[in-house]
Amino acid sequence: MEIDQLRKQIDALDSKIVELLNERAGFVLKIGEIKKQNQAQVYVPNREQEVYSRVTAQNKGPLSNECLISVYRELMAGSLVLEKLIKVSYLGPEGTFSYYAAKQKFGSSIEYVPVRSIDDVFRDVAGSRCDYGIVPVENSTEGGIRETLNMFVEFDVKVCAEIIFPIHHCLMANCKEEEIKKVYSKLQIFSQCRNWLASNLPYAELVEVSSSAEAARISEKGLKSEKEGLNCAIIAHVEIAPQYGLKILCNNIEDNPNNITRFFVLGKGYGAPSGNDRTALMCYIKNRPGALLEILEPFRTYSINLTNIESLPTRKKVWEYCFYLDFEGHTANENVQNALNEVSKRCFDMKVLGSFPKCD
Repeated sequence: MEIDQLRKQIDALDSKIVELLNERAGFVLKIGEIKKQNQAQVYVPNREQEVYSRVTAQNKGPLSNECLISVYRELMAGSLVLEKLIKVSYLGPEGTFSYYAAKQKFGSSIEYVPVRSIDDVFRDVAGSRCDYGIVPVENSTEGGIRETLNMFVEFDVKVCAEIIFPIHHCLMANCKEEEIKKVYSKLQIFSQCRNWLASNLPYAELVEVSSSAEAARISEKGLKSEKEGLNCAIIAHVEIAPQYGLKILCNNIEDNPNNITRFFVLGKGYGAPSGNDRTALMCYIKNRPGALLEILEPFRTYSINLTNIESLPTRKKVWEYCFYLDFEGHTANENVQNALNEVSKRCFDMKVLGSFPKCD
């Protein structure tokens, strides 16, 4: 068969696909009306996970599962906007790892709102200025992001989803590596590239800024306004380079090749079980011997796997601490309910932050 004939068949299939996508969108609009009447959440993470699982289970190739998930991510993002204009707050400016994590979750159709700090993300969601927020919560190299965890003490928001995002750092500049005198980036990024920097740029000055994207803006400004800018470099996400006219000097300079950051999606509520879930919790306990052990015992009793535990100051009294926990299971599961009932009796306060589909 000739190429032209094959392309005509593709064109015919494209026409059917467009028709079917719009037919699907018609059902989305009907669901949106029902949600509006019931004042239900527009974004339903367990339903999102269900769609991905069903589509990949039905996939017989040659397209990869990753390709189909990317297509459906954009499709579902466009469907969300049909139901409601969605705003998502993230630590900006555009080009941060939070920004790319948000795009991985929500696609290109929604409105992204950059803010200056993690606490501003919490304020946007708590104050209903944005529907959802994206915050980093844990890094595989450095552990829990305390700046985020501390905000759960102050703000009443829920965790409705998580994002697992591989973190790869690139050195970029418009000079040769040996000419670099200053490197701009975020403190956490310097920490994740500590050994590489010590070996390759031992005499360069490391200048901490609020985000990797801010580093790119400073570098761009320096290039335009002063000679010193010609000897500046930044460490950031690879996609920032063309945006700011920078050349990539070295890829993947992070010390740990399996460098991954987990992000939380913040909202006003959380959804039903997906069958593979995680729950986040804050426990406030009295400062006395054995108090922590007492709240951990119910998880062993009911065979619940704890995946993280962090101590945090309550900021109310000196040396008074609360504990952040997350574990496998959903608050709707019977064994989780039993465990939480026991835990609540052993705390003077307990706050469930949310249950959400687990990303593997």
